[in-house]
Amino acid sequence: MLPSPKPHIENIKPVFHGGAGFIKRENAEYNDLETLDFSTCCNPYGPPKIVRMALRKIDIEHYPDPESGKLIRLLSNKLGITPDSLIAGSGSTELIRLAASTYFSPGDAVVIPCPTYGEYELASTIVNARIEKFYVNEKDDFKIDCDEFISFAKSQNPAGIFLCNPNNPTGQYLGLSYMKKILKSFPDTLIILDEAYIAFTDNAWDSHSLLKRNNLLIVRSMTKDYGIAGLRMGYGMASAAIVANLKKVRPPWNVNSAAQAAGEAALSCDDYLTQCTDRIRRSKNYLTGELANMGYKVIPTSTNFFLFKAGDANHFQKRMLAKGILVRDCTSFGLPEYVRVAPLKRTHCQRFIKAVKEMRAGN
Repeated sequence: MLPSPKPHIENIKPVFHGGAGFIKRENAEYNDLETLDFSTCCNPYGPPKIVRMALRKIDIEHYPDPESGKLIRLLSNKLGITPDSLIAGSGSTELIRLAASTYFSPGDAVVIPCPTYGEYELASTIVNARIEKFYVNEKDDFKIDCDEFISFAKSQNPAGIFLCNPNNPTGQYLGLSYMKKILKSFPDTLIILDEAYIAFTDNAWDSHSLLKRNNLLIVRSMTKDYGIAGLRMGYGMASAAIVANLKKVRPPWNVNSAAQAAGEAALSCDDYLTQCTDRIRRSKNYLTGELANMGYKVIPTSTNFFLFKAGDANHFQKRMLAKGILVRDCTSFGLPEYVRVAPLKRTHCQRFIKAVKEMRAGN
């Protein structure tokens, strides 16, 4: 007889993340060499040259530094945060799971605004927490009403609250005053603020000032910033006490040598992200403007991706894929009429618009 997992684990379904790795398994139309991937929200310009150079020199014969010491020191200097308030992760998603494993017990309420990144729910489900979802409205462009959210969350007496800011997939961005209000309203609740896309966000406010509050964990993704999705690199910021507790649960050598080397090299490129962000913003404005001119409803966004209402999102995705364009069908987010797009280089964006126009013309 086969051993059975815990009952709450047996019925878990994996989160669908989209992207080329998921699509090409099921679609004969997908071709790595010909298909342009607008479905993943990473830096389309890839890593800076210094990162590729650093990867040629990595030591793969020995274990990596279990503390990611050099990377943490560089982050500490760059961010002005003490090293004991920083933790490195194999992508920000690992840190999300560490937080749930460390702080949530079976039956604890965890509040999650929806639609949002599916790993918050999965991380909480793994520890058998109770998921309480707060749904935002399409008519409000998926913006969170802060007072309504706080009222809902208070009624649940939550052990944890996940906030994706800017939110994936809607691109909506909570202001600093809203964040302060939420933190003040839940002094005994762990607030996990996911800033995976903050490097690409317009008029981003500085969240470091909030770290003096002892109930906040901020997670970020260097994977997306520097186009190193294949390496997995993220970090968390919190009080020294929270970081120390996360380290108790963290697997040994959780960040491999290649990821550490890439992260260390990337942090030396001060102007790289600024240059890339400016180009991405221009490409995004081009795409959203062209789609709006064609009559599509485009949701205003503060970051490097956007939603637009395509009708039947799955059908739209398949038709675009046949033209060598991959977009994110947002059905898995509970938005079956919406598609998420992350801009690529300008010439690729022109190809995207050409494909949409051909499709609308029946070609």
